[in-house]
Amino acid sequence: MARAFDRDSLRDFVAAGEGSPPPVFVGRKEAIKDIEAAARRAWKPGAGGHGEPKETCVLWGAPGAGKSSILAELESRSLGSATQGTPRVLALSSERLVADQPSVLAALAAAGAMKHREWSRWADRLRSEWFSRAGRVLERLSAVGCAGFSLGLTRADGESPSSLFALARATNPDKWTAPVIVAVDEAQRLPAGENSPTAHFLQSIHDATSGLPLTLVLAGLGDTPHRAQDAGLTRGLKPHDIGRLAQEETDELMRGFCAHFGLFAGGSEPWLAELAVGAEGWPRHLHFALKALGEEALSAEGDLGRISWDRAGRRAAESRLRYYRGQQSAEMLQSRHLVGAVMRNLREGMREDDIIDLIAAKASSRPGRGWTLPSGTDADAFLDLLTHRGALQRRKDNSVHCPIPSFRSFLIEE
Repeated sequence: MARAFDRDSLRDFVAAGEGSPPPVFVGRKEAIKDIEAAARRAWKPGAGGHGEPKETCVLWGAPGAGKSSILAELESRSLGSATQGTPRVLALSSERLVADQPSVLAALAAAGAMKHREWSRWADRLRSEWFSRAGRVLERLSAVGCAGFSLGLTRADGESPSSLFALARATNPDKWTAPVIVAVDEAQRLPAGENSPTAHFLQSIHDATSGLPLTLVLAGLGDTPHRAQDAGLTRGLKPHDIGRLAQEETDELMRGFCAHFGLFAGGSEPWLAELAVGAEGWPRHLHFALKALGEEALSAEGDLGRISWDRAGRRAAESRLRYYRGQQSAEMLQSRHLVGAVMRNLREGMREDDIIDLIAAKASSRPGRGWTLPSGTDADAFLDLLTHRGALQRRKDNSVHCPIPSFRSFLIEE
C-alpha cells in the first residue's frame, strides 16, 4: 500500500540546511561494512582485554561527497538496533576532540557503560549533554542508573587526563556493554604532529593499547589520510575514497525519496532521471535536486504529475551555481586565471608532483592580476587549497583528478 503524502516532513526537509542528513540513505555499503566489522572485532568480552589494533577507517573525499551522512547513518543504525552488543557511535568534531578531552572521555563512558535499553532510550537526551560540561554528563548518568563507576576527570593537581588509560582505569572495560565507534568529522583540521594530546588519544585507539573496545573513524577532505599519518597512525589505515554515487544508486535515491514522503510518482521516472542528470551522482548536488523536487511537490500536494519539471531543474541548477560560487575562496578569486589554467590542463593520471609543477609553471608564465599565486602561498600550498575547496581530489593510487566535472567547467569558464 502506498504511503500517504507526508506534507509536514517534506516541508521540514525543504527548510533544512544543505548539510542535513539525507532522508534516504543509499550506497556506501563497503565503507559501512568495514567500520561495523572493525567494531565487532574490537569487542572481546571475557578475553582479558578489548580492542583490535590497526583498524582505523578513513573516509575521505571532496566537500559534499556525503562523509558526514555516512556517520549519521552509522549512528542511526546503532540507535535503531535491538541487538545487545551493537556498536555505538560517538560522533565528534575535530574541534571538540582537540579542545575538550574531559567531556569526550565522559561521553565515551556514557556510550560504553549503559545497558542497551538505557542507551536506546537516553542517547538523544545524552547527546545534548555530552559536550557541555563533563560534570553534568556524570550527573545525568547517575540519574539514569549508570552510577556503577566513577570517572575522575581531574587529577589532584587539577590537570585533565591526557589519554584513554585514565578512562579504562575508572570504568573497567569488562563493565562496558558494547563496543564504541569514535567517529571524528572534519578530520583534516586535526593538528599536525604525533606528540600532542590529541595525537596520543588517536594513537591509543588505533594501536588498541587502552584495553577499551574502541574503533576509530576519521572523516575529512582529501588530505585526511596524510593528516592521520602525521598524527602517528602509520600502519593499518583503511581508506575509503568517498565520491560520486553510481547510476543505480542515484536511481534508488530518487525512487526512495518519493516513497519516503508519499509522492505519487507513477509515470514520472523519466523526469526523475532527467532531474538527477545535472547532479552527476554528486551527493550534495543530488540534495539540491531533491530539495527542488520537494518545493514543487509541496505546491502540487504530492502529485508529481502536476509539477513543473523545468522549474525544478532550473532551481537545482541555480543551487549548484550558488554552491560553486561559494566554494571559491578569496585566494581562488584572486588567482582565478591561474585556477582556470590548472583545471584546463589537468590530465588523467597526473600525480601530486605533476600538479605542483603545473601550478608553478602557469604562475610564472604570465604576469598580471589573476595569474600569480596568492601572497605567502607556494605551489604546494595552492594544491592543498584547491583540494580543500573540492576542485581537486587525490585518488588511492596518488593520482589527482577533479571529482565534479561541472565544477571543473565552472572554474575554467570563470
